[in-house]
Amino acid sequence: MMDKEQELLLINRARRGEVEAFMTLIRTYQAPIYRLIYRLTGNREDAADLTQETMLKAYTGLKNFKARSRFNTWLHRIAVNETLNFLDKMSREKGKIEYLDEIKPADPVLAMVATPEEISIEEEFKTELEQALAELPANYKLAITLVVFQGLSHSEAAEVLGCSEGTVSWKIHEARKMLRERMRPYLGRVKEV
Repeated sequence: MMDKEQELLLINRARRGEVEAFMTLIRTYQAPIYRLIYRLTGNREDAADLTQETMLKAYTGLKNFKARSRFNTWLHRIAVNETLNFLDKMSREKGKIEYLDEIKPADPVLAMVATPEEISIEEEFKTELEQALAELPANYKLAITLVVFQGLSHSEAAEVLGCSEGTVSWKIHEARKMLRERMRPYLGRVKEV
């Protein structure tokens, strides 16, 4: 992530019409925005399309960006709004989930010492956890995704979601409780969560 001064310099250059300055901003934030949208939609094509829509909206709306918050936070807000609007319009089929690329198979070094049963249990756990995350109510999934998976602070997430930091903390706490309850049968079976 770039520092605020560098970010503002690029924003000002982009506002003057320098496309390369805007592209530098986009290259910095495109992957995290894609991961956010993908985690919310569970579909690669939708995530790619919505990421492009987000970037296009950011480009056309750059003149209205007041820089009261970080560009990253503003971009996350656009992405969340675009995704929620998309999800409102779509009637997604239940149970159709594409799993994230970032969930890695068992570590090859650990696989040498882990039994096939342990590897199988770990993979089952990861799959079940992804499904549990996907099935969280939208407001909880948004909060936990922004803070835990996107690395935003509670303050930045509150800005994106238009609520207080306390509300973000509460939503994350509740999401973790829901996940813990759903994953209870697996918690004693895997070595590392």
